[in-house]
Amino acid sequence: MASARCAYCDATLQPNSMYCLECGQLIPQQSVRPPVPAQFAKPAAAADAPRAAPEAASSRIEAVPLPGTLPWQQRSPAGPDAAQQAAPAPVVEPAPRARLERVELLFSTGQRVMVDGGAVIGRKPADTALAMGVQAIEVADETRSVSRVHLFLDVADGMVTVGDAGSSNGSSLEQGGAVMPLESAGTRVEARPGDTVWVGDISFAIRPA
Repeated sequence: MASARCAYCDATLQPNSMYCLECGQLIPQQSVRPPVPAQFAKPAAAADAPRAAPEAASSRIEAVPLPGTLPWQQRSPAGPDAAQQAAPAPVVEPAPRARLERVELLFSTGQRVMVDGGAVIGRKPADTALAMGVQAIEVADETRSVSRVHLFLDVADGMVTVGDAGSSNGSSLEQGGAVMPLESAGTRVEARPGDTVWVGDISFAIRPA
């Protein structure tokens, strides 16, 4: 094997020397890799492919499902009736009551009277009704359970109101099977068609006219 020579001063180099003994320059080191035998050579595609990281090859991290995405939290697909079930029930507005202009009073004595404004009911209501400028309704009552001026009744603003006039035996309003005593000379209350009003032992039903 021929002796190596320095590339700078052309001096003969000692084997395995790192510096030239003549000029002191660093000797370039060249390592030549011998060719790989054909039976051990790898295909070009396999040689160039990057190796997978050991952690990635050994284990895989699965995504954690977010809240609300689990199978039992999913809603069933909307069917033909789903929209109808999910839609809120329509609000049904109550039908407006018919506006009353006048009513008919059907007394238990058989008397029938039409009223289209204010009225005073009793055994002798004429003077009070005249002073008030309203209709007088005289009730025949042999037992005298009805006072001379017993009850006030008004048909106004599409509704009927009744109020006791300070009677001796009191008045009451019967609605839906329940009887409500009226305050003596107290606040008037609303009465509706179909209700029954008691004045002493006499009663009358209110009917739309």
